[in-house]
Amino acid sequence: MKHLKTTLIAAAALMMGAQASAAMVETWEVDIAGTWTAQGPAGVIRDEADTRLRWGTSTGSGQSSLVITNPAPNLSVDTYVGAGVPPAANIVQTLTLTHNNNPIQGTSLQTAQLTVSLSLTPLVPVAPGFPLPTIDYAIQFLETSNDNSCEVATSPIPCNDIFVLTSGLLNEGFDYDGYFYYVNAFPIGGTGQLQTLDASVCAAAGAAANCLGFTTVEGQSNNLIFGLAISTEPLSVPEPAGLALVGLALAGAGWARRRPQAQA
Repeated sequence: MKHLKTTLIAAAALMMGAQASAAMVETWEVDIAGTWTAQGPAGVIRDEADTRLRWGTSTGSGQSSLVITNPAPNLSVDTYVGAGVPPAANIVQTLTLTHNNNPIQGTSLQTAQLTVSLSLTPLVPVAPGFPLPTIDYAIQFLETSNDNSCEVATSPIPCNDIFVLTSGLLNEGFDYDGYFYYVNAFPIGGTGQLQTLDASVCAAAGAAANCLGFTTVEGQSNNLIFGLAISTEPLSVPEPAGLALVGLALAGAGWARRRPQAQA
């Protein structure tokens, strides 16, 4: 009986030790990169290592373009323990998307596909890193006619161009070493304001009602700056003027939902 008691105590100690070794990740290294992987119609040019789309014949200010500015590698972000709104200390700046809206003639962008790759590496505690599947985001775009007959009656003159993001999911989750985490990307600044657009604006761009996007002023550069947060609970970010979360880095099907294999 004494031997059995000693054995049970030893087994319990081993189990407690195993549980203690699986600690929640407090800090992550983030490597993220976006590229354009498709565009239409023919005549839209993809260049600058696939980070720029440009189109049209310049009328004096240059072509119009959509430009991705990727962040430096080896970003880090602390896990936000909780739900609701993450504090600034738990958000890291990632991609910037800029539309250079110049008066043009000829071919205009209509559709585009943005592909984003993301890799996470636990820093505290240190553990092997793992990539998540790449995610494709569909974009619909309308280069307006830039005259007094705007496609949307309420548009300023010259007419605003319309950018619509037609994919994007919130609070995408994955399981790592026995803990479940949620990852979100959302706008944290810029001159553009991502919002739910008016039905007439969505329709003009060929998108469904309540589409998510922004309109861009002629002759200006309009950008969106995105941040990333990793949390232990689904997040809820305030939506001033209809601002909505978008998964520009982290949404889509096929997420890794299993513990990564240890590296040899």
